[in-house]
Amino acid sequence: MIAEEVQDELGAIEAIYPECFNKLNENLLDLKVPQHEDYTIRISFPDSYPASEPPHILQVRSSNKNDDETYLEALFNEVLDSVFKNGEVCVFDFLTELEGILYVEEDDISQQVQIETEPVVVDHLEGWTLSEPVTDRGSTFIAFAREVHSEDELFQKVQILKADRKIKRSSHNMLAYRIANPNGTRASDCDDDGETAAGSRMLHLLTLMGVENCVVVVSRWFGGTHIGPDRFKHINSTAREAVLKAGFGDASLTAHGKKEKKK
Repeated sequence: MIAEEVQDELGAIEAIYPECFNKLNENLLDLKVPQHEDYTIRISFPDSYPASEPPHILQVRSSNKNDDETYLEALFNEVLDSVFKNGEVCVFDFLTELEGILYVEEDDISQQVQIETEPVVVDHLEGWTLSEPVTDRGSTFIAFAREVHSEDELFQKVQILKADRKIKRSSHNMLAYRIANPNGTRASDCDDDGETAAGSRMLHLLTLMGVENCVVVVSRWFGGTHIGPDRFKHINSTAREAVLKAGFGDASLTAHGKKEKKK
């Protein structure tokens, strides 16, 4: 059920910009950017908006075939994050801010064509192998694995991964890695990120699977219901799946590090 203040804000936007407003259902609508109707934004509203979470941009569409819609979605999300404040509705401010960002004076159009360059789009998931998501009582777990050959490389890649807007909204990003150094030593470590003992369990799994030169990150989006020890089962199973899909480890091992019994 959409909060009353959200309904009031949407009603005001519909009254001011009726040609830009298309309500698909109670929780979903398409908005065209006023003065820039080439751009259509599909938005949904989580139950926690506006208390603690902004609206979700599901899609950005442009009638201009030369526009990079992936870049536009990233740009619009940055604008939305910049105007949102806990406890305050923000859709009207979001549209107003977009009007200013997208505005180009006619005298500047020819100059813009000359200086415009291709936008730099960062794929935060490039090089990572993902597990299938596991959802249990509202919590979702996804693991990400990739090859690394030094701790410097590892920290750089993990930093880029965590910059992904969806991963930034996760509750925990647990991590474990094992790296074989050229001098014959091995570097290994883990991080619970608030999920006590999760990182050490993941590192133990990597050790049992004989994994080297690999880092695995498991992200958890907490759904509000505590699921007890089952969380460790999901953390290990998604980590194992991502590691195997990335081409590491012994596929005959279970998520507990034991050999699977032949049937």
